[in-house]
Amino acid sequence: MVKNMKKQIELLAPAGSIESFYAAVNSGADSVYLGGKFFNARQNSQNFDNEEMKHIIRYAHNKGVKIYVTLNTVLKDTEIIDALNYAVFLYENDVDAVIVQDLGLVYLIKKFIPDLKVNMSTQASVYDEYGVKFFEKYDINKVIMARELSISQLKETVKNTNAELEVFIHGALCASYSGQCYMSSFLGGRSGNRGKCAQPCRLSYSFYDKENNIEDEEFGTIPVLSMKDFIAGETIVELIEAGISTFKIEGRMKGPEYTSAVVEYYRQIIDNYISGKKTDIKDLEKRAISTFSRGYTNGYLKPSKDDEMFARTSSGVKGDDIEEIEEETKDKAEEFSKFRRNKINFAISLKVGEQAVLTAQTGNNKVVVKSEEVCETSIKNPATDEIINEQLGKLGSTIYELNKLDVIKDEDVFIRKSTLNQLRRDATDMLYEKGAVLYKREEINNIPFNTAFAFNENKKSVEPKISLKINSNEETELLDKVKVKRVYIPHNLDMKMVKNIEADEKYLWLPNIVSKEQYNLLKDNIKLYEEIFDGVCVNNAGRFYFFKENSKLKLHCGPFFNIINSFSVEMLKNQGADGYAFSIEANIRDMESIVKNSSIHSEIVAHEYAQLMVMKNCPMSMLKNCKNLQDCDKCEYKDKYSLKDRKGVYFNIERENRLTHIYNSVPLTLIGKVNDFVKNNIEYFFIDTKWLKEPEEIIDALYCEINGVQTSNVLEENNFTRGHYLKNIL
Repeated sequence: MVKNMKKQIELLAPAGSIESFYAAVNSGADSVYLGGKFFNARQNSQNFDNEEMKHIIRYAHNKGVKIYVTLNTVLKDTEIIDALNYAVFLYENDVDAVIVQDLGLVYLIKKFIPDLKVNMSTQASVYDEYGVKFFEKYDINKVIMARELSISQLKETVKNTNAELEVFIHGALCASYSGQCYMSSFLGGRSGNRGKCAQPCRLSYSFYDKENNIEDEEFGTIPVLSMKDFIAGETIVELIEAGISTFKIEGRMKGPEYTSAVVEYYRQIIDNYISGKKTDIKDLEKRAISTFSRGYTNGYLKPSKDDEMFARTSSGVKGDDIEEIEEETKDKAEEFSKFRRNKINFAISLKVGEQAVLTAQTGNNKVVVKSEEVCETSIKNPATDEIINEQLGKLGSTIYELNKLDVIKDEDVFIRKSTLNQLRRDATDMLYEKGAVLYKREEINNIPFNTAFAFNENKKSVEPKISLKINSNEETELLDKVKVKRVYIPHNLDMKMVKNIEADEKYLWLPNIVSKEQYNLLKDNIKLYEEIFDGVCVNNAGRFYFFKENSKLKLHCGPFFNIINSFSVEMLKNQGADGYAFSIEANIRDMESIVKNSSIHSEIVAHEYAQLMVMKNCPMSMLKNCKNLQDCDKCEYKDKYSLKDRKGVYFNIERENRLTHIYNSVPLTLIGKVNDFVKNNIEYFFIDTKWLKEPEEIIDALYCEINGVQTSNVLEENNFTRGHYLKNIL
């Protein structure tokens, strides 16, 4: 038996505008997610100011709908307290939960607003039971799982965890694992982790055969990374029975016609399941697809050879009936729509010489109002049932519709129509106020900056060192003990060889995405790892939890944790982290603040070809027509190609462990600027040998610079990037 009963099934809709919000509610959504003006991952949608947000929460609660507000970007020390105090505002105004990516913001909310429910964003890249368990320790309300999971993987995660799980079921698909894409950030200066993705995956690229120096002309004008849109209608029942509690529609950038049509489609599927009926949904599905489509796929839920997920186009199309759908949606996109009105019962007592008394009830809420004047007698114009019904039934500018009216009145009693109208207005206003607030929350004062930043300053000076990640057995020859103090070794290298490596520190390196098969291998080799290594570099919350529970190795949190504030480090330290690497999106001022506030080992990526994207799909499958289901390790296409963009820039692309990794065209480097970062007391300066032609030169140059000797002629002119290290990221 699954842990989620039928009555707990939740349909969650997006809203980027007030019209889409009304459309979501009035078309049958159980909950709506949306963003304020800042700190959310859809900065290009209209979003909502504070007064609008108050109205939205009150309106939704009156209609039995929950509101989840997105605070799902990574945050700097200079802005995280503003985000925390925005969460205070939301808490005080009765929001049901906030959706968060940043570990530091999770830490602060749980410390200062412990009663505010937090849903972990899909941007946190949780894709297995270990990731869920990591966040369960923080009493997370709900975890939004990565889109790349199958039904069987989700079912297994439900079985082995306690938190409620949420999955996407419809809308645009990111090419990369969410939260692990830096392509927009490095190519256009606009970070997806900061809510400003420029969607470079929708641009056109060509395949370049590196072995034969040939560009494949067939794909020269096709957006080869662009994914079809997602539709999960055929698998909703299986997901429900797997134990998933919340079903999320993507689309905060879409209009109300999209929101309405898609909500109605999934509403009917879920209602059919709950009632046991088999209402035909083909027309509803057609309408949903008509509102926007790049072609549709069932995604990763039930992958098949025939389910080609690449769209081969960047833009979507709408159906011939879109104008009809837009017209039909207009009323649902209004505040006082005729749809989903609350049924109201009135009972009125009219006694001569007494005040009129109107009792109004909707659901469990009940109010009683009285007229200011007393009722009189009139033989000519007594208050008839028709007059009373007409005046009390004027509910067009409310969310209510008259369900039942009971009238008790004296013979020939008279009451003015204006008085009846006022009674109706007073009663509906009072009911609305009652229905607006679900939680009895005490006011929390804004949290001052100094109260949150109550760190013991870390004044201990550290000696800068080089840390080096090797990528092959042959690269052990690079390990000069004088220059390289810490070596990172991928888990797939020869462990017998690794045993003989002499280094001050040896760390096992794990990528940001690890499969179940790899987990099994890791589990089988824990004792061996403990013999060989001092620690392990983990790049995901799931890996952190796994090694914390299963080994005694020191835990170093790699750059894919997206750390750009002090509180993320504090959270990880409290969980047992020994060290951390800054996000490659952090800048020198972020690092200065974090190092000052943290007491564990710090690390900066000093030279590497940054991984811009990791994706489950294989673009080369379009060349080979293999549908992603073959043995990638033996495939001749796995590292044969580069991607070439419209500006003639080449990006290395590699298929490994059934994942595609795309790397930047030039290295991210500190060489020439190292001293500025040494001054900030950063301890480890990290080099990754991946794609480096002359790693010895880079090691030598970096060693010189961390020891105060400036170098020259190591970097090719105009063939490197400082990334965001010396500027502020958007």
